[in-house]
Amino acid sequence: MMKGRSIGCLILFWACVSSASAKDVKGARGLSMGRKKKGGNKKNGNKMNGKKGVAVDEALGLVRVESKFSFETTYTNLYFALDGNPKISVVAEIDHSAAAASVGLTLAPNRLIVFGNPALGTPVMEDNLLAGLDLPQKMLVWEGEEGKVFVGFNPPDYLVARHDLGDVATLDTIDGALKNFASVATGVAAGEIVARPRSGIHRVKRIVGYNTFPSEFDFDTTLQNLVTAIENGPPTIAFQVDHAANAQNSGAGLLLSNTLVVFGNPLIGTPLMESNPTVGIDLPLKILVTQDTNGDVYVVANTVRFLRARHNLQGVRDTLDKIDNVLMTLIGAATGKAN
Repeated sequence: MMKGRSIGCLILFWACVSSASAKDVKGARGLSMGRKKKGGNKKNGNKMNGKKGVAVDEALGLVRVESKFSFETTYTNLYFALDGNPKISVVAEIDHSAAAASVGLTLAPNRLIVFGNPALGTPVMEDNLLAGLDLPQKMLVWEGEEGKVFVGFNPPDYLVARHDLGDVATLDTIDGALKNFASVATGVAAGEIVARPRSGIHRVKRIVGYNTFPSEFDFDTTLQNLVTAIENGPPTIAFQVDHAANAQNSGAGLLLSNTLVVFGNPLIGTPLMESNPTVGIDLPLKILVTQDTNGDVYVVANTVRFLRARHNLQGVRDTLDKIDNVLMTLIGAATGKAN
């Protein structure tokens, strides 16, 4: 942990094993809560995770920048660039490798920083509330093969592909800000930071990335059910983000109820990052509780299929099944749909 920080690194505990089946909860896929719709093998010398898909240290839709600096210098540069910007709030720091060590596991340096600016994120969620599953923004710093250090982030094109966004005015500003922060962290000029030719944005749109589950309860009850279910088990809640409150308090706009809950256990998260460290950008686990214009409440979570496909995870099927069971158990408790 760096000296002088107002926000320390969080040691997170990934959601533990549960015996519930994924069939306990059924839901619709890819429900849009925003505007009405009409109707993501790289030859770069990196080791491949299996015969097909992206290489280790790469992920579909992820912009990856190799740093000119050490891991600690890269992360320090990034942290102070974010923390020193008056328009940015650092929400959390998540030290995946320290979390792994806390349960007796070993993971190469891998650290996530979560940050946001409601003035930029609110218009994205006004277009589609489900984009709140991928907000606030985040950047991952990790040490990969041969000691190379990388910074990775989800560009606006990733959000557009995942959530079928329209012409959101703030996307260009978000794109420029992310590139500038990555530039300060890595020493690579912002103008040289672009999505790799085969970064897989087009494939991101084809993958069923998340499921939505209707709740039998109102928003507040659903959210409290979810929080209680997590707190009653071994998982630990890392942080919550009330997107609607942030939008209102910042004067960025008005959103329907939309809250993200992030939680975890490194016994399950670490094996995934051992398969491909890029999955750290999609960990800890997260569940979004949201409400549409009709007052209907939904719970939304990434599918394990999406995690496996995006990061080309190999040899971790049992772990992914455990994560799926955990998510279904928590969603069932939140929505009242469990058997």
